Amino acid sequence: MNASKRSSLDDWVRRISEEEMPIFGHTVQQVVSVAENENASTAELARVILQDASMTARVLKLANSVYYNPHAQQISTISRAVVVLGFTTVRSMCLSIALVDSFVQGAPRDRLTRELARSVHAAVQARTIALARGVDSPEEVFIAALLYHLGDLAFWCFSGEAGDQLDALLKQTGYTADQAEMEVLGFHLRQLTASLVKEWRINDLLITALKHPDSKDLRCRIIMLCHQLARAAEKGWESPQVQELTLQLAELTGQSDKTVSTHLHQNARDAARIAGYYGAAAAAAVIPLPRGERVVTEEELSLPEYPQPDGMLQLRILRELALLLDESQSNFNLLLELVLEGIYRGTGMDRTLFALLTPDRRGLRAKFALGGGRDSLTDTFQFVRHPQEDNLFFHLLDKPAALWFDPAKRQEQRRWATPQLARAVGLAPFFTAPIVVNGNAIGLFFADRALSERALDEESFESFKHFAQQAGLGLSHLAPRRR
Repeated sequence: MNASKRSSLDDWVRRISEEEMPIFGHTVQQVVSVAENENASTAELARVILQDASMTARVLKLANSVYYNPHAQQISTISRAVVVLGFTTVRSMCLSIALVDSFVQGAPRDRLTRELARSVHAAVQARTIALARGVDSPEEVFIAALLYHLGDLAFWCFSGEAGDQLDALLKQTGYTADQAEMEVLGFHLRQLTASLVKEWRINDLLITALKHPDSKDLRCRIIMLCHQLARAAEKGWESPQVQELTLQLAELTGQSDKTVSTHLHQNARDAARIAGYYGAAAAAAVIPLPRGERVVTEEELSLPEYPQPDGMLQLRILRELALLLDESQSNFNLLLELVLEGIYRGTGMDRTLFALLTPDRRGLRAKFALGGGRDSLTDTFQFVRHPQEDNLFFHLLDKPAALWFDPAKRQEQRRWATPQLARAVGLAPFFTAPIVVNGNAIGLFFADRALSERALDEESFESFKHFAQQAGLGLSHLAPRRR
């Protein structure tokens, strides 16, 4: 490849990474760089997911699907999903949802929809075959299969005029895909995939599979066969190509071709449902199903923009709190994460935050936050005591009491509506409550619905207070263990 063509490929990589998919790249880095320490990684992964209500709902739908949870253990929280399914499985879900989000917001091209459908279908088939064959890291196989045509997906999503030219050329007879790509772009889309994977440092297996497509490595072979299957099934599940691939997969797994065929059909159904849970309803609709079935409805896939109050979820999270406190390895951070999730998802808030007093009790700093704009909220929720300045939060910490702040309706609260408070959290109504451990306030919770502008209510306030009280009781219970 000459220098001008290499520059063209580099330009595409830079454009996709920096202009078109920066959120996906950031999410990838967040997830991939999570600490190896089990407790720390669980909490950090939970925060990556919980900052987005839509992603949270989709992860939990996936976690409760038959595909991921065949024994139907009820999973109500992200932390529980990590315990039941494992860190790598939930991380895989998170990466997959972030990827699909990047593409479903792009241009609605038919080629993008078909390519995304094939990728999800191949990934679901590959993970199941990997599990049946007993290979290491089936989730790594899933991600590698999902991203095997990442360059094609990114190109068809963001290509603009170049996409129109390539699409027109591909429709002409006499051009192979490789020839058309070189004619329009000067490089192959598989090279774009390799460059993006290298740029984002996603998956070592994927790098190997891309470099050595004819590798005898078992995991690479599974990926290749399942991509071939996903494409062949578009011509019908009874086609000669599908029959041949079924025989190869039967030989690979040591199962009968009839058994494998049954599993492949079920995997296709699972893939359609999973694509829908990812948020790719159009791709879900074109995944080929046996006998023209349809398994996903739009009603199933609809998700609220913000968490809605859910009394049953509150009870399940409170039960999980009790179970956590019974464990010998109970963790301070995990307990607070679970309480925050209870307030955020169970009580139905837009933003939820836990702040901790500094040892000298002169400072109050945000430690964890969930919901929309959590990073900016964490940055602004920083307070230092000043003798001449009233501060609502220090007042509540010195004389511990929960408060429903609504100065527009409660005249006595207007003195607390200071510029400092407005800069930190705004002046929309909010709930706040100190965490009292063995008689001493050590920090507080904050929650509001400022983003959705939904009204606060008495029932939500009682639930919020109850979670704050449980946090204090739980931390008091853990305190002797931390000495």
